[in-house]
Amino acid sequence: MYNNFNSLFDDFFDAFNSVSVKIPPVDVYEMDDGYYLDVELPGYSNEDVNVKIENNTLTLSTTDEFNKSLEKVNEETNFLVRETKMKRSFKRAFSLPKDVDEEAISATFNNGVLNIKLPKSKKLAPKTIEIIAQ
Repeated sequence: MYNNFNSLFDDFFDAFNSVSVKIPPVDVYEMDDGYYLDVELPGYSNEDVNVKIENNTLTLSTTDEFNKSLEKVNEETNFLVRETKMKRSFKRAFSLPKDVDEEAISATFNNGVLNIKLPKSKKLAPKTIEIIAQ
C-alpha cells in the first residue's frame, strides 16, 4: 500500500521533514476492494464541503458560500472568550493511486465525518497468447 500512496502522504510532511498539523484530520486505509478516507468535520455539513477529482488528484475544500459566511461571522462577532473549535476554511489535495476507478468514487457524510470510498479498478487477468508455428 505504501508505494501506491507515497504522494498521498507527502502532504503530511513540511519542508523541514517534521509532522505538520493538517486541517481537517484524515485517516486513509486500504481494503481489498479499495481505499478509504475518513475526514473529521465536526460542525460542518455536507453543503459546506467540496470533493473534486481532477488530474488524478482528490481535492477536499470548503465551498465558496461557506467561506463567505465564515468571513462574515469573524468580522461581525466580538468574541470575549472562544474555547470551542473554530470552523475554518480548508483545502487538502491527495494524489490518487493508479488503480483507483475514478468513475466509481463515492462519498457519504454522517455525524461530522466525511467517508470517501475510492474503489480499485477491476484488474483484467493476464492473457496468454498462443504462438502458432508456421
